[in-house]
Amino acid sequence: EKGECVAKYKSFKACKGAPQVVLGLAHNFDEIRAPVEERILEYASRGYRALGVAIAEGHADDEKWEFVGLVPIFDPPRHDTQETIERAHELGIAVKMITGDQLPIGKETARQLGMGTNMFTPEVFKEGGVDGKGLVQGTLTLDELVEAADGFGEVFPEHKYDIVRRLQDRKHITGMTGDGVNDAPALKKADIGVAVADSTDAARAAADIVLTEPGLSVIIDAVIGSREIFQRMKSYAKYTISTTFRICFTFGLLTVIYDFYFPTILIVLLAVTNDGAMISLSKDNVKYSAMPDQWKLSKIFSAGIIYGLYLTLSTWILFHTTAFSSFFANMGLPDLRWDS
Repeated sequence: EKGECVAKYKSFKACKGAPQVVLGLAHNFDEIRAPVEERILEYASRGYRALGVAIAEGHADDEKWEFVGLVPIFDPPRHDTQETIERAHELGIAVKMITGDQLPIGKETARQLGMGTNMFTPEVFKEGGVDGKGLVQGTLTLDELVEAADGFGEVFPEHKYDIVRRLQDRKHITGMTGDGVNDAPALKKADIGVAVADSTDAARAAADIVLTEPGLSVIIDAVIGSREIFQRMKSYAKYTISTTFRICFTFGLLTVIYDFYFPTILIVLLAVTNDGAMISLSKDNVKYSAMPDQWKLSKIFSAGIIYGLYLTLSTWILFHTTAFSSFFANMGLPDLRWDS
């Protein structure tokens, strides 16, 4: 059987894109606006993006566009996104969703991923003013709202950049993931910009880290690895302070109290064994911190000095036992007393 021809026009041109933009082209915009927007919001509440389609007869410049309909599109999160977000929360990392999609889509996606749904549109940036000191909805300043919000929807590249900047101004170490050209400014501004797999060249150039395989879980692996390195750095600092304190005080006390001068070979042995202990710290079996850590110099110096005092005391006891008692001689070892 022959198929039925359903074409309305002999020649026509089509337009597809953001539904609000395509809808605005329609000649009967005022008549269809309410039901179309209602359907867009319905799709968004279920996590679907909507693509608007319109056609116009002929190829004249004064075309009369007719809105044809909406095409729902489902763009699911990456396979490991929810697990990555959960592990990030366990590690004390706050995660915010910043998307150019409509706000209902962002909220539904956040709900599916177990994130908060306290999200806003860029309208809050107008309320907060350029300096961010104005009150938004009469409660919080813009800077405070950006810090407290779970995310933002319907944003443009400048909003992403501004959000990262404001979080940094609030003394947060800020990371950013993205894959498109519109993410490049924010990726460049962030302390750690991560370009995901299949990113554009612009995003890759702006990022600090480029992922080569699909998924985001490797970000958590990087966080854990960096925290382990930081713990080793703290151990190295404490060890350096304690050994320096020990050597200085031990040399000083034994020289002043006992008029004892260290042989040169002993100093060389101390230097060699000390370097060996420092090298082993690079492979120290440490446990990464459950929460973000930072340099607390007062605690590091205090711990180093306490360890140094303990080492100084143990060295002095060993010297006194060796030089002024028969403890080792009674064990059948060579008698190393000064008066022997």
